[in-house]
Amino acid sequence: MLSGRETLGSIEKALGELKREEAAINARLERSTARLAELGEASLEAYRELARFRLTEEQGAALAGRLDEADREAKRYLDARAARLDGLAQDRAEHEAAAQQLMSERTRMVAERETAADRLDDVMERVDDRLAADSDYIARKKAADIVRSRAEAARAKANQSEEDRDQKGMAYESDPLFLYLWNRGFGTPAYRSGGLIRMLDRWVAGLIRFHDARPNYAMLTEIPVRLDAHATDLERQAEAEMQALAELSRKAASEIAGEDLAGRIANLDAAIMEITAKLEATERALSGLSADEQTLLQGEDEDFREAQASLARTLSAEDLQSLWSDALATPSREDEKIVDRIREIEQELEQARGDIEHDRSLLRDIARRRDELAEVAREFRRSGYDDWNSTFTDDSLTTVLLGELVKGVITAADYWARAERSHRSRSPRGRGIGFPDGFGLPGSMGGSRGRSGGFPGGWGGGSSRGGFKTGSRMGGGGFKTGRTF
Repeated sequence: MLSGRETLGSIEKALGELKREEAAINARLERSTARLAELGEASLEAYRELARFRLTEEQGAALAGRLDEADREAKRYLDARAARLDGLAQDRAEHEAAAQQLMSERTRMVAERETAADRLDDVMERVDDRLAADSDYIARKKAADIVRSRAEAARAKANQSEEDRDQKGMAYESDPLFLYLWNRGFGTPAYRSGGLIRMLDRWVAGLIRFHDARPNYAMLTEIPVRLDAHATDLERQAEAEMQALAELSRKAASEIAGEDLAGRIANLDAAIMEITAKLEATERALSGLSADEQTLLQGEDEDFREAQASLARTLSAEDLQSLWSDALATPSREDEKIVDRIREIEQELEQARGDIEHDRSLLRDIARRRDELAEVAREFRRSGYDDWNSTFTDDSLTTVLLGELVKGVITAADYWARAERSHRSRSPRGRGIGFPDGFGLPGSMGGSRGRSGGFPGGWGGGSSRGGFKTGSRMGGGGFKTGRTF
């Protein structure tokens, strides 16, 4: 059985290793692209030297001037690129440091919360023993149970009336003439039309017997609203009763523990949520910076392309090719040395281009795997899967399965599906006398209202993490589950 904290820790460790591997490839790419630029300059210099041997002083000077201009143009592009790269690298380093600091702070808070939660768990049975002997508490709990039962029954009745309204209302709502008159408020003080329009509306009303149908439909739509309001009122009463029990439970726990552990844990829950939001914002910014930087490192930016294009245009010019052909046709000893050097440069250029393309492919793959692993880590934090009460029955989440995700054998969706299936929520040791149904417990210990404890999710309130929420269509609610990758 894995704890949520150690499972997330394993994911974050794997993510860090993947980022280091990515950084190594980025550094190699930077060296390769820099080498391309150096080789381009070396090729220009070799042709300058070849021109000095093969051309007249005037011809050589003209060609050298053109080669110098091409060199200067390429350097302008490369200097602009280098400045952008330095700026991005600095921004990325700052964001990485900020993300690491936030992650370390979050890890510290989670560990502190877990220690406090273990202490609270240790006193839960003693809390129950004390409250079970408290006649005032037991009487209030019975009263709260009665109000809760009434609230649940009222909500069920309101939901049923909503379903009846949907079914029985179809006959009215499928009639466009009825809806036309209903929406205009015909037959009520809200109706304002006169003259010919009023006369025609009366004729339509008589045609479909609107005056007989309107009160029936009005009653059909008003009943769910009234029942919903009644159920909501009872739920508020039940919440007040449960809040009173929660306060008594927390008071007993505080007296036994010597401090308000539940309050401290709830405060840590809130602080962890806040730092998680900051971490996600920093990671989003870092992701954008990394993408921009990789474009430059891979030589896919406009400046690098223009620099390479400028050199290519110059080296493929007709007079330069003629110079090359003449040197091959009638080589001197000096020509041969220069020609051999140009050939070596071409071979190195081809090798460098091949290395860059290979590393680009590796980087695209590792970036995809890094993004998927980072998304899993974010979902763990968003879902509170590293809370005190979170455990996982599948040990492979930190071993084989995690390794397959890192290697790209499985997707983030595959891993997340296995994680969700194996996720379990452990309950504190109490017997339900204190903190009934988790009401008043911090959210990270299974509290009924999200991460700070509160109104039970099964009737009215709902959890801040998604899931099923009751309530009629008048008051919202709905079903939401799962994550999208």
